[in-house]
Amino acid sequence: MDCQDLPDHPAAAGLAARRFADALAAQALLTHTARLEATLAPTAGLEALFAVEQALDLAWPAAAPACEMIWATEEAPQTLALRAFDEAGHLLLAQAYRRGGLKHG
Repeated sequence: MDCQDLPDHPAAAGLAARRFADALAAQALLTHTARLEATLAPTAGLEALFAVEQALDLAWPAAAPACEMIWATEEAPQTLALRAFDEAGHLLLAQAYRRGGLKHG
């Protein structure tokens, strides 16, 4: 999974989620997405969690697919990981953002 840097502001997580949805749309995968998974490191903070949830919800022209928000309990190499799956459970797209970019404040 590709790992990108994420600015320190919690709203950056929402922007990352929006760009993730844009990448799905650019690859014509938006309508094939049945489930989303967003995993946040424990250091990300609640603001980042809410920003991701809102951005993903607003990114779909119709009802958003099922979205699983995961609050990680252990340290991971990434602060935010986003994954999209089709109805059969096949991975459509995955993106990750480096730890340290988001800080609980």
